[in-house]
Amino acid sequence: MVDINLIPKEYKKRGISLAGILSKTGGIALGLLILSLLVYGGLFFYQKNIKEELNGITQEITNIESKRDSAKEKLIVEADKNLNIVENLFKEHFYWSKLFSKIEELVDVNVYFTESKFSFESEKVNISLSGSARTYTSLAQQMVSLKEDPLVEKVVVSDIALSENGGIKFNLSIAFSKKILLNETEKTND
Repeated sequence: MVDINLIPKEYKKRGISLAGILSKTGGIALGLLILSLLVYGGLFFYQKNIKEELNGITQEITNIESKRDSAKEKLIVEADKNLNIVENLFKEHFYWSKLFSKIEELVDVNVYFTESKFSFESEKVNISLSGSARTYTSLAQQMVSLKEDPLVEKVVVSDIALSENGGIKFNLSIAFSKKILLNETEKTND
């Protein structure tokens, strides 16, 4: 019988055998196994080290937490809130002297007031005045002076009549912007 062999003769001469192929594959597999075991071992020790550090940090946090004084912390938080309230009060502090200075600045020399009432709304300061003027011209100049000021929002004159002294009696309602009472007026007047 004829021996049929499909492996060419050149390969037979080289001496490549199945055992040689398996030994190379086995060596590679063994090397990969050792490498994976080394990586696993390294990761295992790294995880152990991280857990120890985490436990140390947790213990440190617990120690710091035990040293905290919650009563003092509450007092500090409350003091901070109160400081914010005081700060807002100073920001929204009303400077009534600025209003009186503005009225003095705007009043004509021939006009004087006998009564005044003040009321405050959210965005306005309303002033009701009773007064006298020497002439109608003085009263008209007073109206123009008030209407031209940027802080005056509205001016209404009512109950104009001749007084017993020979002058003109009147009632005046003025609505000033709230800005006149705040420190902002220094910026707006500049």
